[in-house]
Amino acid sequence: MMRHVQLPFLLGVTLALGCSEASPSTSGTGPQTPSSGGAGGESAGPSGRGGASGSAGAGAGQGGSLAGSGSANGGSSGTSSGSGGAPAGTGGVNPAGGSSSGMAGTIAGAGVGGRDPSGGAGSGGAGAGSGGNAGGGAGKAGNSGSGGMPSGSTPGCGSATPLESGTFMLDVDGTSRKYVLDVPADYDTNHPYRLMFVWHPLGGSATQVVNGGYDGLKSKSEGTAIFVAPDGLVGMAAGINGQGWYNTDGGDMKFLALMLQHFQESLCIDKARIFSSGFSFGGMMSYAVGFEYGDVFRAIAPQSGNLQATPHKETTTTPLAIMAFHGDADDFVDTSGGFMALQEYADRNHCGTETAPVDPSPCVEYQGCDQPTIWCEFPGAHMPWSSASAAIWNFFSQF
Repeated sequence: MMRHVQLPFLLGVTLALGCSEASPSTSGTGPQTPSSGGAGGESAGPSGRGGASGSAGAGAGQGGSLAGSGSANGGSSGTSSGSGGAPAGTGGVNPAGGSSSGMAGTIAGAGVGGRDPSGGAGSGGAGAGSGGNAGGGAGKAGNSGSGGMPSGSTPGCGSATPLESGTFMLDVDGTSRKYVLDVPADYDTNHPYRLMFVWHPLGGSATQVVNGGYDGLKSKSEGTAIFVAPDGLVGMAAGINGQGWYNTDGGDMKFLALMLQHFQESLCIDKARIFSSGFSFGGMMSYAVGFEYGDVFRAIAPQSGNLQATPHKETTTTPLAIMAFHGDADDFVDTSGGFMALQEYADRNHCGTETAPVDPSPCVEYQGCDQPTIWCEFPGAHMPWSSASAAIWNFFSQF
């Protein structure tokens, strides 16, 4: 379903207020340079050493533990460790020939391969049955290994010519789109990094985000994350002619897809640790990204946004971790619109109606959710919250 642009929250907003968003201050009630959190993430399981014959197993991509050691090429029998966790089955190009006779153990189920893991087993894998019974049949074919890279890492791992920091352009259906990339100074081509998208507000720019330290995230990352600040296209909202995330004809989402593809091919990224944040229109883009690319992003942290202004397709219903921020006196992007957006994620995450206080106050976390779902309605107008940066970083870091 495509959501169409509606801008009821922009009615009656003065041009001066919109301009203050483009040129943020550092205090008071006007829009300011975003101050958001950073990237954390989920540790991938240990990797096996891949090979063309598929004779080596790989670790689970989503927090698995051990790799099974069953035979990959048929004939002989292997063993499937049954102790602790859910080991992944054997990977490789041709794992279907091997029968894995399980040894006594507890439960050795099929591994979870993560999103297109390099060297990891596919969904499934040869695993032993419960209670030490004989192992099941061979799993689906996994990808061939790639030099021992952790499961869930990207093809860019090990690249001799990785991307470097700088300003770049991408062609999106004939339109030249700009983004700024920040790669750690001591970048290790064999280490999977977190990837963090930070989207600018209405009338803002990638340069604004960069000058603000990627909404205060870069200093907290201590070289553990790759940051991206894209530029929106010029449009009109509330009488303000400025860059934003209008996603006309799906252009902004195509831009995102191309960036993701390019970075994964040329950088070593942990595919289980991709995050999105941004203030105002950037918060709107983050809300929208979660619905269109919710199977790619691990968590989002929208600030002072809603789901009304950036049209998007609801292509996924995968539960997604979210920590959303909004000032209780916001009359530019109405607080109720932000709360409604958070509620859509609470429903998607199958949350109950009860909440419990969490740090920083006055944030609350919904109970019974499939993924963490946090709402932070702080005292203030349309501005980044001073506590947001540290809070988002801590939130992302738990995964």
